[in-house]
Amino acid sequence: MLGAAGASLAHLAGCGGGSGGDGGMGNASSAMPAAPPRVEPAAASSTAPSLPIIALDPGVLDADGVRNFALAVQRGSTQFRTGINTDTLGYNGALLGPALRLRAGEKTSIRVQNHLAEETTVHWHGLVVPAEMDGGPHQIIVPGAQWQASFTVDNPASTCWFHPHVHGSTGRLVVMGLAGLLIVEDPAAAGSGLPSTWGVDDLALVLQDKRFTTAGQIDYVLSSGDRVNGYVGDTLLVNGAIGPVWQAPRQWVRLRLLNGCNARFLTLRLGSGAEMMQVANEAGLLAAPVTRQSITLAPGERAEVLVDFSRAADGQDVSLLAATVSGGMGMGGMGMGGSAGPPEVAAMGFRASLPRQPGAILQPPGTLASVPAVAASAGATVRSFSLGGGMMSSQFTINGRAFDMGRIDLAVPASTVEIWRFTNATGMAHPMHVHGVRMSLLARDGVLPPAYECGLRDTFTVEPMQTVTVAVETPAQASPTPLMFHCHILEHEDAGMMGQFITV
Repeated sequence: MLGAAGASLAHLAGCGGGSGGDGGMGNASSAMPAAPPRVEPAAASSTAPSLPIIALDPGVLDADGVRNFALAVQRGSTQFRTGINTDTLGYNGALLGPALRLRAGEKTSIRVQNHLAEETTVHWHGLVVPAEMDGGPHQIIVPGAQWQASFTVDNPASTCWFHPHVHGSTGRLVVMGLAGLLIVEDPAAAGSGLPSTWGVDDLALVLQDKRFTTAGQIDYVLSSGDRVNGYVGDTLLVNGAIGPVWQAPRQWVRLRLLNGCNARFLTLRLGSGAEMMQVANEAGLLAAPVTRQSITLAPGERAEVLVDFSRAADGQDVSLLAATVSGGMGMGGMGMGGSAGPPEVAAMGFRASLPRQPGAILQPPGTLASVPAVAASAGATVRSFSLGGGMMSSQFTINGRAFDMGRIDLAVPASTVEIWRFTNATGMAHPMHVHGVRMSLLARDGVLPPAYECGLRDTFTVEPMQTVTVAVETPAQASPTPLMFHCHILEHEDAGMMGQFITV
C-alpha cells in the first residue's frame, strides 16, 4: 500500500510550469574522480565538411499492410579526417544508420542481417514493443544470422533510436558506429504545425564523442577513468562528421537532437544567443513549446527544438555550442564555460545562406498535440531501486546486485500503472532507461519536474543522492521474456548496472 508521501505523488496531475531556461535539471553538484579529456573544437569554417544528412527510409508497404524495413549490420571504413581510413561499423553503410520512418498504429517488420564476425542485437530504444521484439541482450543475432522484429507501432509522434544491446559489448559497438534513428509519425499530430520536410526544415543531429589512436583508428581501450565514469572521447562528432556546417534556410527549422554518447552529458546552446523552442522530449511532444536558452541531454536522451533562422543575417554563421563533461558530472555540474564549468566547443555550424523554402512554417504553434502523461492512483504499487553504493569495485549495481542474465529481478502485473522510485546512492549521475513501458516523471526529491520534463519519457537522469519518482505503465501483455532497466552510461550498463523484469 502507498504511504502518505507516496499517496501525494500518486495524485500528481501534471508537471511544473516553469520555462526551464537553464540547462540543468537537478540541483545536486557532482564530484568527479578525474577530469575528462577536453573535446577537440570544430574545424574552421573554411575547411569544415558539410553536415551529412541522415537518410530517411520510408520502408516498403506490402499487400498485407505491413511496412517492411531491412537493416544490414556491417563493417566499413570512414574518413573522419582527410586521407585517414578508419575502421567503423554501421547499419546499411559504413557508419551509423538510416532513420526508419514509422507510422503510429501500423504493422511493421524489420529484418536484421548480422554481417559481423561477432554477436549483436538491435534494441529499439523508446519503442513500446512486445518483450521478445525489444532487441535486448536476450535477442542475440549470431554471425551470419537474421532476426525479424514484427510489431504494431504503439508510440505517439516521437524521435526514438536503435543501437546494439549485447551485454558486455554495448559500449564498444556503439562507439564503433552502430546507432540509427526511429522517426515515429502519428496522424493525430499531423496538424501540429511543426516543420516536417526532412533535411530541409526537419533535421536530425546525432551527437557522439570518440577517441582516436595515432594511426587514426577508434580507440576503445578503457582507462581506469572510463571504467568509473564511462567512455569519453576527445573529439565531438555530429552525424559522424567533425565540426560540420549545414546550409540553413532563413526560416523556422526543427532540430531532432540525440545524445548518442556513451557517457558524456551535453549542454547545447546557440552561439548567437538565440533562444531554442523545445517542442518534444524523447518520447513525444510537449503540451506546449518551452523557450530554452540551453538544453542538457544525458546519454540516450533526445529533444526536439525549433530555431528561427529568419532573424539571422544572410550568410550569418551560427554555432551549436556544447559544454561537455563525462557521465560522473551529471546535470548539476554542467556549467557554461569559465571557472564555473567545462569549456564550450562548437559542435557544428549553421550558415543561414538559403532563402525561405516552400511550405515554410511562419509561426510556431502555441499548443501541441501531446499525449496524456502516465498517472498513478493512490493504491498503486510502489517499487524502490537503489543505484550503486558500496565499494568502487561493486558500485554499478541496482539494489545491491549486478546484472545476471539468468535472474529475473521483478515480475510485474501486465497493463497496470506502478510507481517506481530510483534513489542514487553514488556520487555521480545515472541516466536511467526502462524498456518497453510508458512512463512519466512525478517528482525529483518531491518537487514537481519542470514543463520540459513532462509528458511521456523513456530515459531520465537521477542526480547524486537524489530520488526520482516515475509512474510506469507496464506492458499490455504478459510475457516470460525479460525487459531491461539500466543506467544508460554504457560502460555502467556493461559492468552490471542493469536489472530485468517480466510481466505476469
